[in-house]
Amino acid sequence: MTDALNNPIIREMTNEIVKICSPFQVFLVSSKTNRSGEITSFKVCIVVDDTYTNHTELETEILLKTDCPVPCDIIVYNITDWNECLDDDCTFATRVDNEGEILYEQKQRT
Repeated sequence: MTDALNNPIIREMTNEIVKICSPFQVFLVSSKTNRSGEITSFKVCIVVDDTYTNHTELETEILLKTDCPVPCDIIVYNITDWNECLDDDCTFATRVDNEGEILYEQKQRT
């Protein structure tokens, strides 16, 4: 899982997610490739504003508004839940934060 943004499928999906929900962060959690090295599926985790209270609804909206040519799983956290999960070393969010590849990170406003 190195330099995933060089993959046009992952890059396009990341760009579409950013347009749809302006996330704070998008992580590549995992990806699978075939013997030719072509991506066959991937999973992303997105961290969004607290105004997104229904994670399933946002996941569905993203999948309906995008046209990914390979299977793509999306996991959504709002920022409050994400930060609470990061306080516990045993959570999926902590694993993603430590091992996932950052595909997008919102620039801090100054």
